[in-house]
Amino acid sequence: MTNTRNAIRTVAGSFLLAAVLVVPDTALAQDAMRGQSVQAGARLFRTKGCLGCHPIGAEGVGPDLRSVEGGRSFYGLAAAMWNHLPRMRAAMEERGVPVPGLDAWEAGDLVAFLFWLGYFDEPGDTARGASLFQSKSCVACHQVRGVGGVLGPDLDVHASGSPIMVASAMWNHLPAMLEAHSAQGLRRSQVTGDELRDIVAYIEGGSSLLPRGSLVVMPGRSGRGRQVFETKGCIQCHAVRSIGGTVGPDLGVTGRYATMLDFAAALWNKAPGMLALMQRRGIEPVELGPEDMADLVAFLYAGRYFGDAGTVAAGRRVAQSSRCQGCHAGAAAVGGDLGRVRGIDSPAAVVAALWNHVLNDEAQGALPTLSSKDIADVSAYLQQVGGSQ
Repeated sequence: MTNTRNAIRTVAGSFLLAAVLVVPDTALAQDAMRGQSVQAGARLFRTKGCLGCHPIGAEGVGPDLRSVEGGRSFYGLAAAMWNHLPRMRAAMEERGVPVPGLDAWEAGDLVAFLFWLGYFDEPGDTARGASLFQSKSCVACHQVRGVGGVLGPDLDVHASGSPIMVASAMWNHLPAMLEAHSAQGLRRSQVTGDELRDIVAYIEGGSSLLPRGSLVVMPGRSGRGRQVFETKGCIQCHAVRSIGGTVGPDLGVTGRYATMLDFAAALWNKAPGMLALMQRRGIEPVELGPEDMADLVAFLYAGRYFGDAGTVAAGRRVAQSSRCQGCHAGAAAVGGDLGRVRGIDSPAAVVAALWNHVLNDEAQGALPTLSSKDIADVSAYLQQVGGSQ
């Protein structure tokens, strides 16, 4: 059985490697508001030289990024990258490989590609997902690879494992799905975030083909998320830290959900009550695109609705601690004053800035080890002083 798994892994890795190698250099960059391009990220993975040390599905100087442990979140990726910068630079210099720089746009595309490789979350179980797809009655309305009902769209055609996009799609289709359930007399099941992860894994079916479109995987902008919260009418029923409506729960409560898929599952589970209440109050359901959802979640992160959110106050403490002040104490310091940083206006820009430390010869001392929580906090702080919040 182990040999079979290894053979499947090798074949899948070959497909992935081929996909990276044949992505054309003319792959279109995407508008930052529309998500990140997996195709552009795959091209960068090759042209920036990442493939030379991190081959996909094979042994190399660096690890296969599909199997790295401990980077199971966006900020986990950023922390792993930061903590390995000195070792990576040394390995690149030893091999005579030039160290490439990254701008925010490129960082966003590389993040999308690494997400697509499965770096960001524990993979779902496709066998459990297939069973859940049946037992939760999804198969009554939806097809996957030609099997299932036709009332709803074919899910494998529209599949995307991005939790932000899953949450957006589930919210937008809730009214139609509830109506179909009622009309067909179908039993409506509750789901958990873990079950949803398995269902998504089954829908995707382990495809090795690059997505044609762009994915929304990066954390959004909390400033715009506040606007979404108000203009989409969420504030009529929900408050964030006591500002807003009192019909629904305060979404500023700390640590309500651990992941985006937990949040998406909660939207599904609470949908009948929410939509009935909206109907009684004369509120029309509104659509939330993936970008809207990303920004809204970023706003809820700032309100601590998700347990692993970064905060400005904690980020300021990290930036002003001895770990950072050795290089960033005052405007005349080697690394400059972090309190005066500009141009760090998005999580992608933070990733680019962290990576570009590898280019700075004066910053090659013993870098402080940072956790994913440290990175999340520093990111929140830098985005504030950079002017985005």
